[in-house]
Amino acid sequence: MEGFRVLTLLYRVDEIPSEQRERLVELFKRYRAIASLYFWSKRLGLEEGVKEALERAKEEVPYYWRKALDEGSPLYAFDVEEMKRPRKQVLKLPLTEALQLRQRNESPKTGAHIDERGKLVIYLGDRESLELPIPERALRWLKEKEDEVAPLKVHKTVRIQWCPERAQTLKVQIVFRVERPKPPRPDPKEALLCYVDVNSAYGIAVVIAAYDGERIKVFETLKFRPPNQGRRLREAAKKMRAAVYGSKPNVNYALARLSMKFDASGWVKAAAAEIFKKAMKYAKSRSILMNFDIPKSETVKNSRLQRTLSSIKSVAANLANWYGMHVEFRCYSSRKCPLCGGELEEFKTKRTRIMRCSCGFSDERDYVPFYWWLRTLNLPPPKRPISSAVLVQEGQDPEA
Repeated sequence: MEGFRVLTLLYRVDEIPSEQRERLVELFKRYRAIASLYFWSKRLGLEEGVKEALERAKEEVPYYWRKALDEGSPLYAFDVEEMKRPRKQVLKLPLTEALQLRQRNESPKTGAHIDERGKLVIYLGDRESLELPIPERALRWLKEKEDEVAPLKVHKTVRIQWCPERAQTLKVQIVFRVERPKPPRPDPKEALLCYVDVNSAYGIAVVIAAYDGERIKVFETLKFRPPNQGRRLREAAKKMRAAVYGSKPNVNYALARLSMKFDASGWVKAAAAEIFKKAMKYAKSRSILMNFDIPKSETVKNSRLQRTLSSIKSVAANLANWYGMHVEFRCYSSRKCPLCGGELEEFKTKRTRIMRCSCGFSDERDYVPFYWWLRTLNLPPPKRPISSAVLVQEGQDPEA
């Protein structure tokens, strides 16, 4: 299985020397024309167009850029069946370490590399290169990612994305890819258990626990609240009112739609990374068994976190492949009692939703699926409610 980590760097176009910028624009124009011809020929099944695109690539672009058109190369950038439009503005190069590539005191002249000064050197062909500075914290991040999977070999690629007619920034992505055998499912009684419950209204709830021979011991519970949308929604409402009363309606309607858009991809990635970091902290030498309880798409349709919840599965799967963990994606009920199977009654407070059953079971709704997961693993439940809010409401001391 493969895992990926990506470092994204943005550079202002006007900071690139004019000669190099012109050379880069020229290269992009050639590549985009060939990429468009190649993509649509593949999409329409025109073999002659594919051959012509490859022949033009041999003549007009350097050979290491042509790897993006080679289906047998890891730099191949045209999964035609999955792509909605051709990647006419994305260039990919191999990234190699300068010290590994140098032979007989000769510097590398193809692809890209990070030199001793900490700069990203991109070779444009015709003996021309582009040097871009990399921040110190970015270099440290790259070193940390390599150390995380050592001694496995990390394959590196540079992706350059730029549309010269529109974008005023050059996006450079350094992609780390690692391959490893798929880990077997660990024994639940010996592994660290990490349960992640994702829902549309309350964000992400996490339970980290382990079996101590008699009962389940809960080490920590985490909650990740989604970013507050209040300010954006208020701003959208103002724009809508202005449009209704005739003040630049087209402009204000467009601004209102932009304000109401909710893109929480950064929050999702940060939350998932923190979950895996916590799990590894408690695991130490033990294997890790994780389950992400992600609701089905139809249950969160039209909710403000619909796209967010759909994306977290791919983020979690990628991190699991990178670290070599076993992750499952199974959903369990939060409305039925995990002890007797009866219907749970919900009691809402300002911050929590407490579920209770006539049999005596009570806990926060976000943690109820964790009990069901333990049942499927043939493990006993914890001795007391996981949520301290339940103990406080029942008049007990959570620290006791």
